[in-house]
Amino acid sequence: MSRRSGAVGVRKTLISLRDAAELAGGVHPRTVRRWVEDGLLDGFQVGPRLIKVDRDQVLALVRPLNQSGVA
Repeated sequence: MSRRSGAVGVRKTLISLRDAAELAGGVHPRTVRRWVEDGLLDGFQVGPRLIKVDRDQVLALVRPLNQSGVA
């Protein structure tokens, strides 16, 4: 899990792994946790066990395919 600091003045909209899973098209929350562990998403620890991710990063990671099957 990484903890990168963003640019000064930039606010992130942090969402739960469950909400991120729904936003990503209904994947399992464990898949989102795996994306954090693999470095595809930044994870932010906001409690002893609670991890949240940036909503914009989830949207950037999950892109629709065009008709030829290419993102």
